[in-house]
Formats: sequence, C-alpha cells, structure tokens
Amino acid sequence: MMLKRIGSIFLSVLFLSGLLLSISSGCASRQPIPKQRARAMELDRKGAEFFHQGQYKKALDSFQKGLHVHESIDHQEGVALSLNNLGTVYQTTGEHLRALDFYQRALAINSETRNEEGQSLNLNNIGSVSLSLGKPQAALEFFQKSLAIEEKKGNIKGQAIRWNNIGLAYRFLQQNDRALECYLRAKKINEKIENFWGIADNLNNIGALYESKKEWSRAIEAFQGALEMDKKIENSVGISTDLANLGRVFEAMGEKEKALNHYLRAWRVNEYLGLKERILQDLSKITSLYEALGKPEEARKFRQRAQELTSPPK
Repeated sequence: MMLKRIGSIFLSVLFLSGLLLSISSGCASRQPIPKQRARAMELDRKGAEFFHQGQYKKALDSFQKGLHVHESIDHQEGVALSLNNLGTVYQTTGEHLRALDFYQRALAINSETRNEEGQSLNLNNIGSVSLSLGKPQAALEFFQKSLAIEEKKGNIKGQAIRWNNIGLAYRFLQQNDRALECYLRAKKINEKIENFWGIADNLNNIGALYESKKEWSRAIEAFQGALEMDKKIENSVGISTDLANLGRVFEAMGEKEKALNHYLRAWRVNEYLGLKERILQDLSKITSLYEALGKPEEARKFRQRAQELTSPPK
C-alpha cells in the first residue's frame, strides 16, 4: 500500500529502500547452523519473501514465529532482526507508531550487543518512520548517523540507501536542490552495483521531485525508468506504484486516455496482490476518468466494484 505522506507532492515517494530487510546467520562460521537457529532463519527468509510480494499478513506471521524461535534460544541478534522486520511490515501498512516501537526495541538490543550493522539498520528505519510521522529534521539526523556507520564499514549498497533517504528528508524540508543531489548520488552508486531495487526507488523520488515542479517530461522519464527497473526484478508492488505515478502525471497533463490505461494496469496488479487500499485508490481514479471521458456505464461498473469491496460481509 502507499504510505501516507505530507501533501500530495509526496504521493509517489517510495520508502521501501529505507527499510532494508536483512536476513543473515549472524556469523561467517563454517560450523553447521544449530537446528533452532536454522529454523528461525528460514522463517525470516520466508517473511522477507512474503513482504516483497506484498503479502503482509503472511510476512507478519513468519516474522512473529521467527521472533519466538530466536527468543526460545536467547539469540539476541536474531531477536533484534525479527523485531526490525516486524517494524518494517507495520510501517509499510501505515502503523507507524507500532513500527517505531519495534525499531526502538531492536536498536536497544543492537546497541547493547555492539552490533553496528544492526544499529545502522535500526537508525535508518527510525529515520524512515520519523519521516512518515512528519518529523524530517529528526529523520535527517537518524539517516546521517546511519550513513556514518555505513561509510565506516565500507558498505556501498548501504551508503546508497542512506543517501536516498537523506534526499527524502531534504525533500520534506523543501530543499529540492539538495534532495536531487542526494538522489543522483544514490542512483550512481546503485547503477555501479546493479541494484535495480535501489535504482527504481531513486528514479521514483526523482520523478516525484520533477512532478512537484510540473516538469512533466522529466517526471515521466524518471517514472518510466523506475517501471523498467521494477519489471526487471518482477517487483509487483513497485510496478503498481510506477504505473499509478505515470497515470497521475498523464492525468495532470490532461492526457486522460493514457492516464486511464496506466491506472487500469496498476489496478490489475493490485488486484493480484490483494492490496485493498491501493485497489480502492485505483478504482476511484478509474471511475473518475471514465466519467470525464463520457463513459458512464464503464464508470458505473468500477464504482460498483469499489462499493462491493467496502461493503460489510453479509
């Protein structure tokens, strides 16, 4: 689902790159992984898979089970990882305060165990949820602390994610030139390491910036680039976002047929994913455009679909 933003100019901004699900064993040992830890790792892996497929209830279930297994053997690094991943799902579904609680609990554990990689992840995610809560200055500070750790560790991919998110913070602070500079810096890094997920996020954020300035051709170019990247990796959630972003720009340009085409394609993806809030957003746009195009019967069909989706079960 789309995360809630401050103001319509931020509707196309993606936060997923700021959440960075991290699945690892916690060591590089060649020794066999103990049974319970291996089970917890598999649950975390499945949770991440469900998350990227947009199946958030299943992701929550897997991460919760993984947390219980980690707790049963007092594997603190695993507990922190599961807490972070649960926070990721809650933030993505709009439960920001609940997400913040999980991130802070994970950070406390990683700080106590001096796990810098975990601390960086948690700081980054606290920054992301702070941004969602409308606190960009606080978010900027969390992102910068996380970036410092990534630079210390020489983690190139992590640096790209932090630069992208620092750009988001500057965007919310209405410092667009600094935001664009950060997005481009992140994109350059992601292109070097062929991180298509990251490139798609960067391009979406660049597109949102150009859209806010009504530089339509640049916005379209960026959103189409994001769509191309998401198709490479079959990121369905990203694809539906890219299509909706393009539909919104074409609608703003007065190109109703093109806008309708993109909203219909986004709706079909979201129908497959079962993302109710996104489906309702798509149906609203589709209904409105059919009415504007003088096709009341088609508008009625999609309005009926929305009513069926929101009607209480009999």
